[in-house]
Amino acid sequence: MIRLGILGCAEIAYRRFMPAVKEVEGIIPVVVAEEYAKDKLAAFKDEYGLETSESFDEVIAREDIDALYIPQPPALHFKWALKALEHGKHVLVEKPSTTNYEDTQKLVTLASEKALALHENYMFSYHKQVDTIRQLVAEGRVGDLRLIREAFCFPRRAVNDFRYNKELGGGALLDAAGYPVKLATLLLGDEIKIDAAKLNYLPEFSVDMFGSASLSDNNGTVCQLTFGMDCQYQCTVEVIGSKGRIFTDRIFTAPPDFEPVLQLQNGAEKQEIKVEKDNHFKHSIEAFINEINDGSARTNMYEAILTQSRLIEDIRTFGEKSGS
Repeated sequence: MIRLGILGCAEIAYRRFMPAVKEVEGIIPVVVAEEYAKDKLAAFKDEYGLETSESFDEVIAREDIDALYIPQPPALHFKWALKALEHGKHVLVEKPSTTNYEDTQKLVTLASEKALALHENYMFSYHKQVDTIRQLVAEGRVGDLRLIREAFCFPRRAVNDFRYNKELGGGALLDAAGYPVKLATLLLGDEIKIDAAKLNYLPEFSVDMFGSASLSDNNGTVCQLTFGMDCQYQCTVEVIGSKGRIFTDRIFTAPPDFEPVLQLQNGAEKQEIKVEKDNHFKHSIEAFINEINDGSARTNMYEAILTQSRLIEDIRTFGEKSGS
């Protein structure tokens, strides 16, 4: 049994992670720590029966803890993931793994040297609707791929949200863009490259608030991404081929009780394909456990994390150049 500690009382930990981990065999959450908003510890104790601590270091050093879940703002991921790995703990970290490629490389190198799992929690990628889209494309239901369009945007949140704090790793690129970038790798493979990108700022914020990017694979298939934190809500993917089109509007955030519907169009013929309800957060935790136990699975995740970080870094490079 894997004994798990949680470093931070984030909303995602309380509302999404804890209900999901309770459904997974082979892992048990033991303790939650919080150093910044200590008043939130009581809710985790009362609702989930967890031990509590006001020290991250104390939990990291515990010999009875095998793995750590890190739901911190992005700028804090590297610090605490590094300490966890140095203490021999497997790490499940919220996305993005870190705020830059160099730090991500350091984490992956250390995890590899110590044969520890390092899992980046892009949970949507484990949902059945992603597998269904990939299967439809593989079966030739849209013909040869011509273009993919993705969008992940949401309205402005409260002004004190960490997403608008540069020091905490805020910005649309680190928060929103990672989702469509991850999906692009799942649909086109990990050899894709960034061809162009734009990051947009607003006067009252120090972080990028919305942006776009264009990627392509070795065959020249293009994937266009839109992302933002001050936009009408969008959560879509459109796959266009020589003979057909697939579209869905809840690709990144489908809750466990939601039944996604894919729209498949071939010429004038239209078909709705219902996908079973699925708990992608649960499956992400299951993948983490598999990586703990399987060296090949760990290596695959290392490579996926590095690819993701490289692409985000390249978007930043292109985006900053285009804004100069």
